[in-house]
Amino acid sequence: MNYTFLDFAKEVLRDAEQPLKYQQIWDIGCQKTLNEKLNSKGKTPWNTLSSKLSTDVRENDNTEFIRTGRPYRFFLKSRESEIPDNVIEKIEAIDSRSSSVQSSWHERLLHPLVSYFVYSNPTFSYGKEIVTKTIFHEKSKKRGYSEWSHPDLVGFSRIILSSCF
Repeated sequence: MNYTFLDFAKEVLRDAEQPLKYQQIWDIGCQKTLNEKLNSKGKTPWNTLSSKLSTDVRENDNTEFIRTGRPYRFFLKSRESEIPDNVIEKIEAIDSRSSSVQSSWHERLLHPLVSYFVYSNPTFSYGKEIVTKTIFHEKSKKRGYSEWSHPDLVGFSRIILSSCF
C-alpha cells in the first residue's frame, strides 16, 4: 500500500504535544525525512497535505483527525482528550506576540518608497525616466462605468522632443 499524505500527518501527529498547522506538520515530517516516503512529484506538497487533511476532516465521517482553531490546526482524534481546554488560545497568543509585523499600514505611506523605486530603478523603467503622482481620490468624483476608477498612484514617462527648427 502506498504511503499517503494522511499517513505522513498521522505519523507526525503521533508524537506532537499540541495541535499543529499544516506547515508545522510538513516541517516536522521533513526533519524526520518522512517526505522521502511520499510518492509526490508536485512543487508544493505542503499545500497538498493541507488539502488532504481539510478534505478528510470535512468529508470523512471516520476520519482520524480533528481540526481546531483559526488558522486551522490538526490533531489525532484518538488523542483529543490530551488537549487542554485553552491550548488553542495560548498558542494563538504566543503566535501573535512573536509576529512583530505592523498590520495597520496605510497604503499611502508607501507611495514615496514606490515613487523612488520607479524613478531610480532603470531595470523597472526600461531606462526611461518615470515620474509618479499620488492621486487623492477622496477629492475626485466618480462619473460613469467607462471612466477611470480612482487610482492611488499613477506614473508617466517624460518624452523629450527635439526641435527640428
